Order: sequence, then C-alpha cells, then structure tokens
Amino acid sequence: MIPEEQPGDALTPDTTVPRSPEGSPALPHDATPQTAAMAPDGDPHRDQELFRVAFDHSPIGMALLGLDGRITQANRALAHAFLMTRAELVGRNPDDLSHPDDRANGHEGVARLLDGSATSCHVDKRFVAATGALLQTRLTVSLVRDEHGIPEQLLLQVEDVTAIRRAQDLLEWRALYDQLTGLANRRLMLDRLAHALQQHVRSDELVAVAFADLDDFKRINDSLGHDAGDLMLRVVADRMRSAVRPGDTVARVGGDEFVVVFEQVASAEHAGELLDAVLSAVESPLHVGGHDVVPRLSAGLTVNDGSRDAERVLRDADTALYVAKQAGSSRWEVYRDVYRRDALHRISVEAELRGAVQRGDFVLHYQPIVELSGGEVVAHEALVRWQHPERGLLLPGEFIQVCEDTDLIVGLGAWVVREAVAFLARHPDLPGRVYVNVSPRQIGRVGDCAGTLSETVANALATSGVSGERLGIEITESGVLQATDHALSDLQALTELGVVLVLDDFGTGYSALSSVLSAPIQGLKLDRSFTVRLGDGAACDRISVAIAALVDSLSSHGVVEGIETEEQRVLALAHGWTHGQGWLFGHPVPESAVETGATAPAASETGRRAALRTRV
Repeated sequence: MIPEEQPGDALTPDTTVPRSPEGSPALPHDATPQTAAMAPDGDPHRDQELFRVAFDHSPIGMALLGLDGRITQANRALAHAFLMTRAELVGRNPDDLSHPDDRANGHEGVARLLDGSATSCHVDKRFVAATGALLQTRLTVSLVRDEHGIPEQLLLQVEDVTAIRRAQDLLEWRALYDQLTGLANRRLMLDRLAHALQQHVRSDELVAVAFADLDDFKRINDSLGHDAGDLMLRVVADRMRSAVRPGDTVARVGGDEFVVVFEQVASAEHAGELLDAVLSAVESPLHVGGHDVVPRLSAGLTVNDGSRDAERVLRDADTALYVAKQAGSSRWEVYRDVYRRDALHRISVEAELRGAVQRGDFVLHYQPIVELSGGEVVAHEALVRWQHPERGLLLPGEFIQVCEDTDLIVGLGAWVVREAVAFLARHPDLPGRVYVNVSPRQIGRVGDCAGTLSETVANALATSGVSGERLGIEITESGVLQATDHALSDLQALTELGVVLVLDDFGTGYSALSSVLSAPIQGLKLDRSFTVRLGDGAACDRISVAIAALVDSLSSHGVVEGIETEEQRVLALAHGWTHGQGWLFGHPVPESAVETGATAPAASETGRRAALRTRV
C-alpha cells in the first residue's frame, strides 16, 4: 500500500526551470534562470509553474539532487515506485536505495557531467523498494547550472523498466529452456555441447552424450491422456536432473526425447556408469492417471574427444538410440561407425521406397497352406516382394522395417490388400482363402486420409466383387495386445465383412492368452522358431502340443509355419496340428505359377474330411 502524501510534499523548486521544446519535463543541460527568462513568453514565473506541474505529474520518477547526491525534491511517480512518501525520499542518497551490486553505476558519468566532458548520463540501475521488491530502471542524469554556469543541482529521471525486463527475461528463458520441464532446450544444449567439445580438444578428458527417449510413452498418452503424459515428463525430467553431476546438462529436445551431456568423462566405461545412474533414477514407480507405472528409458551413448562438432556428436547418439530401440526396450547402446553407415543405407532405401510405393513397384508371391495329413492345398499366404529396378527382386527383410519406421507401411499395406483381393477376383476357383499380413500401424487409424483397415478392405472387396469369406488377415501378437479401442473396433468390422483374423508368429511376442480372447481372433500360426526344434523331446514339443490343444479347445484353426522336412510334418500331425506351411509343400511363387486346386499326394478320406472341417 502506498503511503499517503504528507503536507509539504508539493514541489517548490528554488530555480526557474523551463520546459524542453518537445514539451517533456526534462531540463536543458545548460538551463539557467537567465536563459529561462529569455523564453518566448518572457514570463519566467509562468515557466517555473509549468515545470513544477510537469515535474509533479510526470509518469516517470523524477528528482532534484544536490551536488552531494542527496535528494532535495521528488515527484509522486518516484515515491510510488519506491513505495515511500516524498518526504521520506528527501535527504536520501539514491545509492542507499540501490541494489548492492549496482551502487557504483552512474558515478563515472556524473563525474563527467561535473567536469564538463559530458552533457548527460544514461545508466541502467537496480533499486530495492521499501517492500524489498527489485526495481529495474533506466536513469537519465542532467546537470542544472546557476546563472553563472556553475553546477548547482542534478536532475534525475527514473524510468521503471521492470515489466519490460521481466518480459525480455521470459522471452530469453523461453528461447533457451523447455517450458514444460524447465530443462535446457535443444538450442541451449547444443551451445553447451559445442563449448564442452571445444574445451576438451586439448584435454585428456572426454565428453559423452546420451540421447534417450521414454519407452511406450505413446501408450501412456493414448490411454491415460496428455495431462498424465505431461506429468510423467516433468517427473522424469526432475529425476534425470537430480541424477547428474553439477556441470552436466539435461535437455528435453522433443516430445519424449531427452539428451544428457556429460563433461569431464574419463572413459567410455565411465560414461556408461553415469548413464546407468540416470536410467536407474528414472525407473521408479510413478502414480499417474490413477495407475502405477514405471517410466523406462532407452538410450544411445557416444563419447568424443572434441574432434567432432556438436551436431555430429548428437546425431551419433541418436543413431545409437535407434539401434537400442530396434534391439528391445529399456536398454542402451554405444555408437559405432557401422551404425552410421546403416543409417545412411536406411535413408537411401527410404527415398527409393517412397517412389516405389507411389509407382507400385511391388509384386505378390503366394505360398500354399496345406492339410497336413493328405497335402491338399486349402489356402495361400500373399507375400510381398519389391521389384527393384537395379537390385532385382527383394525379400521383405530388405525393406519392411524401413516401411514400418517411416509409416510407408500404410500405403504399401493398402496396396497388398487391393492386389490380393484382385488376385482372388481373377481366380474364382482358387481353394480356400488368401491371407495377407498387416502391420499394427494399419489398424484403427483415426482422422487419416488413408482410412481404417476395414474401410480399405471393404472398398477392395466391393471394387473387385469378391466375398470377404475368401480373405484372411494375419496380425502379430503385439499388434493385438496393444490394440486401442479404435483398433479393436476396426478388427471387429473386418469380421463383420466375413474376413478371418489369424494371430501370426504365435509364441514370439507377449504370448498372452488374453490376446487371443480380447480380439475377434479365429486362428493362429505357430512360429517357425518352434518348428525347427520339433522332436527335441523337451520344452518345444510340449509347447507345440499345448498350443495345438488350445486351438482345438477354442474351435479355432491353426497352422504350423516353416515345415521343411517330412519329419517335421509327421511330428506336427502327432502334436495335434491339422495344417501346415513351408518349403516342404511349396515356395512362394508369382501369380503365373500358382496352380489352382493343386494337391500333394492323395489324402485319406478321413484326412479329407478333417481338411474340409477345418478349412482355412
């Protein structure tokens, strides 16, 4: 609260002070009563009154000081700024009200005023108000001389720029720090990293950079909401900040991406120990959105002696992070040059793939699925191949992962569906269904111009005039287990079209029975990694028997993948499987080589009845 004015606070200047030509209350630096008397109106008393009014009502703080530096007159604005009365200001030296670090500011300028080497003095100075609040000000000091030109008083103008400085500080802070977590942002981190690398060029110590991101963060955002996600990011940021040493930098550089710059590192092993400490600090339970979750980071680590620039070092760490994520979650990898070569290869492949997807430079090959007891072909799986203009026919292992990483899989997957359905239309007598593999990225997409998977399938079936009962969709365990509500609705819509859903590569993912029951799954395929170990008389055989029994108890159908020998076929039959797929029955072939109605050696009548009952 501002103290009330006391009697006698009104300005009564002892000298006549005219206004400046611009009308401001500033006093001309060489103003004297004599020059004032020469004003156009010829009335120094009127000029004195005008100055008194301007001084008293000026929106900025003003004061007259004696040559000893003490205030002789102060206006209302100055008293308001300092939360004092004008009477309380009179007799005080402004230096007594200054911030301790700024008390000497302006002394040199005033000395130049007094010796005539300067006509004005401008200085930035901080003051402390009566409440302890800090005032940021810009001061202008002018000299008042008497009629003989002898210095008599100082005119002090105090402009309160606190709000302006706060706004500037906020803008500067926002330019260098992340608003959500308060961590350094990418710009500040790169600046500190560049400085650290420069400092370590001639040092025996190293600089290490860890590029990390949160595992399954999208699932937290999608299931618990963005507020829960933001809370997790803030908590993770605090934990990372508390786990590093003074002088190290923690930055947030993306949605769930963080970078740690470790300075003065003795070795790569030392850097690994520092990174482990950060990861351990993060991996503590956190209650968010009504659930207990454990945040975990995957990271890439690189160590440098200052021989590379900041952007290159950061890129190396990011490349190592990619390798770590490919190998699994909650792990970290140290950068190796081969990773960069692989990354450049991926970029090259991605550029080629974009053009290939647009041009449709792909073909489908078809591999038969047979009834194990008699060898009758009961279905086919459509497998995509890239017809590369220079490298020839490329298998999925050469390009599918790049498609997954870049979302090109959506366009490619839609093409596969359309082509497989068109193939069925061209071969109406083909036995059984044709199965196509889909990526989890294709399922349950909302607000996407590509549409949902069920819409893509429905359009393809309608265009070709093919029944949905001739098509099957294969999806991985992880795709079902992590399916959102939108994804599950998309899968249900597929079954309503008559399309059969099959769980692919069963046993290689989460292997949770809930994944079979939570979605409209009607069959599963035992992964080839089990097939190669059939007959070991140990766990693999027991798992095969158990899964076959599960398939039968659920009235589903099952297929054993990767059968290459007669011995594997016999064992699969003995374990309770009825259908198989693999090189023993046929390699994937182009459409021109597919034999409709093809069979292996004649099956027994019992075998044929089983095939018809469980036809896929």
